[in-house]
Order: sequence, then structure tokens, then C-alpha cells
Amino acid sequence: MARSDNGRDYDLTCWYLNLRRVAELVGMEGSELRDIAAIGDMNDNLRVLATLSYFKDRLGAWLRSATPPTLGELVLNDTLREGAIFTHFSNYYFKGLPKVHQAIKRGASQPPMAEGYAKLDALKSGLVARFSFSHEHLTSNSAWTELSGQKQMLLLGVVSSITDNDIHVVPYVLAYPFIHLLDGGASVVGGRWRWYLETHVDLIDTFSRVHAFERPRSRTELRVLQAVSEASVKAAFAEIIGEPTIPNDWGGERSDLFSSRVEINGRRVPAAFAFKGPAKFHPMTLADLGKNGDQIDRLFSEPADLVVLQHCHEITPPVRSMMRAYAQRMGQPRTFCVIDGYDTLRILAAYDKCGLGEALKQLPASSPRA
Repeated sequence: MARSDNGRDYDLTCWYLNLRRVAELVGMEGSELRDIAAIGDMNDNLRVLATLSYFKDRLGAWLRSATPPTLGELVLNDTLREGAIFTHFSNYYFKGLPKVHQAIKRGASQPPMAEGYAKLDALKSGLVARFSFSHEHLTSNSAWTELSGQKQMLLLGVVSSITDNDIHVVPYVLAYPFIHLLDGGASVVGGRWRWYLETHVDLIDTFSRVHAFERPRSRTELRVLQAVSEASVKAAFAEIIGEPTIPNDWGGERSDLFSSRVEINGRRVPAAFAFKGPAKFHPMTLADLGKNGDQIDRLFSEPADLVVLQHCHEITPPVRSMMRAYAQRMGQPRTFCVIDGYDTLRILAAYDKCGLGEALKQLPASSPRA
């Protein structure tokens, strides 16, 4: 597997890059800037491209070594503070660049700033991250289009102020992460950015038999899992994966099951699992995962490329948001999978585990989903 520490899990297309702030952030020395300025035998456009490429590479190296927290981590762990540097990959809403363009055409000496914001309701109801940005730091003509309307984007910035419902941010970089050109299909992360690094049981080769079963459609069908212990589900998953080592629970473990035998796209992937059984037979909330969801924090400390959270019932959006927040750490991005009770039933039925195979085979067949 190609890991994020060798830079193959993503590359960045930067649409906005404040060179001064990035230089300060990554600790760029004056000699580096002089070397860039001294580049000869290039026209102005090529010199600009060389400068942006160098800054982007230095930024990527800093992200992988400094591992800044995601905005989701800061909000959910109640550690959001003024001056905090973070990343946040989400849907953003941009406005103002057309007015900036019109002002420039009119010869305005001080064109207005453009604006962007991201809704953070999945982290806290009504919360919004807001920022303004200058056209002077756009990296290309295409950036005028890319930073208009609604777009998926990665923001690297610093918190300037916080109110009840608004987080005001100074943006350093606005970019889009994509599969690295040198990846060669080795990373399970690179191709999942469009889906915020989440994957689903239907896309994991190891669970391919679930294609024969649709998801159950009501909570009534989940009741059968009340009689299936967490230990039984863990043993069933280990058998399906072909993992011979099933660790005992002792309370301080980082994961309930770890295996290098899970396969995605024909490749073996190190995977860490956390299981939640019927002792808490209700929709999973963050409160079910320890103080500030610290079980998710421990789960993501495993050396895994795929991180899986399984529960015998439904899983609430804040739990999925926290999984996403940890998965999107740019220092070590991961793919994650949330397996709720409905998909748990499909897996156990498909592989005839825990005595559920015959009882659930009456569920209609489904098609593989993207």
C-alpha cells in the first residue's frame, strides 16, 4: 500500500494560495525565495508556474509532517480556539468574484473582497465557517470559476474569531485534493476524495456477497440483532475476512479487530474495526463512544488504511461526521466505512453467520452501488 507519508494518497490543485502566509507557515527560508526569484530563462508565466509548484510541494510536505487537525476535530472535541490552524474539506459556497471582476474592469483602485462559507450543521446545528479572500492570491484564470458558486474544496486556514454560530477564518489555501498522478492505483484513499473518503460495504471485495441482499427497510428488522452478542459479530467478521487472530476485549484497546486481509479493488488493505453490540441497542451517538468520542480517536491511531465502525442499530450523522473529520487529516488521510445494523444484517446473511443466513435470505437481491 502507498501511504500518505510518501505523498501518494493525494495531490493538490491550488486555486487560492497566499504565498506570504504559506511561506511563514512552512518556515520557508529567505534563500529559498531568492532562488525562486533568480530562476532565469523563463517568461513571466513559466516563472509564476514554477513558483506555485514549489510552494505547493512545500505545503504538501508541511501538511504531512505537521498533521494539522481538521475543523471537525476541533469542534467535536471542544478544542476550537482563536489562532488554531486547521484543514476542512467540504462543500463551500462562494460569492463575490463576478463583482470583483467588474470592479477591476472599471479601474477600481480597491476591488471588494470575495467571500466563502461552509455550513457545519453536521458538527453543530447552525454553525458556519466564513471567510473573505482577495483575488490577488488566485492562482489561475480558472480559479475565478472554481471559486464561484457551490464547490467541494479543501480549506487551510486559521481561526480569527468565534461567535455563537460563526467561525471567522483567515484562508491560507483553497485547493482540491485528487488522486496523485504517480499513485498507479495503489492507494485506497486517492480515488475516494469525491465521497469525502467514505466507502461502503458494497465496494469492499471481502464483503462482495452482500450484493445479493438489499438493505432492510425498517427498524423492526433490526430486532434480530438484539440476540446477537458483540463478540459473536466480531468472530463472524474475522471468519469472513479470514483473520485467525481475534483479540480479547480489555478496555484500553485501540481497535476490536485488526487485519491485513481485507481486500478493496483486488488489493489487501490493513483495516481496523470497532464493534458496538446490543448492550446499547439504539441509534449510536457520540456519547456511546466515550468522552468526546475518544474511541474514534483511538481507532484512528491504528496503522490502518481502512477504518471501520460497526453498530447493531442505526448510526447518527454526528458519528459519521466525526469519522469523516478524523479520516480527512491531511497528514495521514484514511478511507473509512460505517456499517450500521442494516448493513450488518446483510453481511451476516450473505455469509450465513450467527444463525441469520436462512432467516434473512428472503430479502430481495440488490445491485452493486457506486
